[in-house]
Amino acid sequence: MSCLPQHVIYMDLDEALRKRRSIRSYLHKEVPEKLVRQVLEAATFAPSAKNGQQWRFTVLTGTAKKDLTNRFRHELEVLCKKIGEEEMGSTFVSCSIMEEAPVVIMVWNAGDMGWETEKHSVAAAIQNMLLKAHSLGLGTLWIGDIFATIEALEQHLNKPWKLISAVALGWPDYIPNGPWDGRPRKSVDEVAEFLC
Repeated sequence: MSCLPQHVIYMDLDEALRKRRSIRSYLHKEVPEKLVRQVLEAATFAPSAKNGQQWRFTVLTGTAKKDLTNRFRHELEVLCKKIGEEEMGSTFVSCSIMEEAPVVIMVWNAGDMGWETEKHSVAAAIQNMLLKAHSLGLGTLWIGDIFATIEALEQHLNKPWKLISAVALGWPDYIPNGPWDGRPRKSVDEVAEFLC
């Protein structure tokens, strides 16, 4: 007989790694703060350069999220007029996803040493967030398109750190089927070499 609490859901690590997907469509359903906190707590267990724990998070919902995504969309429109729509890539789609998701978490690098490994530390924290969210039945999207207007977003949020990414978080409206949504992964032999 197991002595684990009944309300705790445990997911096999291999299952989480293989089944997690990038979610681009969310239900209009609030995410309880306690679940958001669990996702962030998982981030804090990531490895970090010299145990600096360089990650910082700004959690946006409601009006705060709307203000941010409005600013993002406005800045994208200004940029589009300068460089043309064909150069905008997926930026407008990413903004729409941020608008739809009930939670957007802005992820920062608070490291002050200027080490490349500080960014790696924050990236490891993001990976933990994505896996924890998946284990809770939540969907996420790691969004790098914020870099198109990063100065404006940093100014809008007015923090002393360097913005690294946004993560959309919410209840998935659609979960892609199949292994990696039909996109095969490269084998270990294709991506690694073993030297003796």
